[in-house]
Amino acid sequence: MVARVLEIAKAYEAGDAQALTALYTDDAVVVDPDGYETRGKDEIAAMYGEAFVDAGELKLDAHVDEIRFLTPDVARVEGRSRLSSPAADAADYARYSGLLVQKDGAWRLAELREYPAFVEDVSPHERLKDLEWMVGDWVNEGERDKVTAEIKWAENHSYLIRTYSAEIDGRKESSGTMFIGWDPQSGQIKSWLFDSQGGRGEGVWTRTAENQWVVKSHGVLRNGLPTSSTQIHTILNKDSVKTDSIDRILGGQVADDILDIVMVHKAPAPGGGATKPK
Repeated sequence: MVARVLEIAKAYEAGDAQALTALYTDDAVVVDPDGYETRGKDEIAAMYGEAFVDAGELKLDAHVDEIRFLTPDVARVEGRSRLSSPAADAADYARYSGLLVQKDGAWRLAELREYPAFVEDVSPHERLKDLEWMVGDWVNEGERDKVTAEIKWAENHSYLIRTYSAEIDGRKESSGTMFIGWDPQSGQIKSWLFDSQGGRGEGVWTRTAENQWVVKSHGVLRNGLPTSSTQIHTILNKDSVKTDSIDRILGGQVADDILDIVMVHKAPAPGGGATKPK
């Protein structure tokens, strides 16, 4: 049953009206949050076909909260959904209920009802728990250059705050502060960076694997010229993280990739200080 719901979500994300409609019964009905009904497979196919025109890339997260079997071949499914796209400023939240019937060994939707949007009240800390591995003091040191970073929780665990400093030959070249938090408007983890030169940036964080995060960022230098990059953070173990920065645009010009930068946790020194690990 859950697999069928996920199949419906997958077809919706793909913008495949034909595949989506095939998951309905011939006399199915779809009721939108305003109470408007669309009846029959042909009308449902036309509805989805129109909705997917110029819809762009879609992401539909569907969660099943409860399944109740009314008979062995009829089940009521209730849950929550979040629809988002890169082109939209905010995600659409909704509750839904579906009536599924089993015919010829397959479950199909006989009725789908969507209810007015809701906002799930989840604490910022809960939203950011998957990034808790970042907390601590980090360092990357080469022959001439050194980068240090401190990452800590803001009050009430509402944001992660990252402060960094980069040196060359012992001379500070740049520094900055980044806030990482849950953006309730877009329904995504985002970061906001402010550097010591007067530039700023914004990034969207996506977990692409158990040990990997991808950050798509863009911003401006202090003179207003654009910057952008894709950062790939790969967790090697609990004390080291490798970062690759690719697709870099600096001041409107293409810049070289920066690869295989490994930051390691500083070990606490006796007395509560910090030292660079050996």
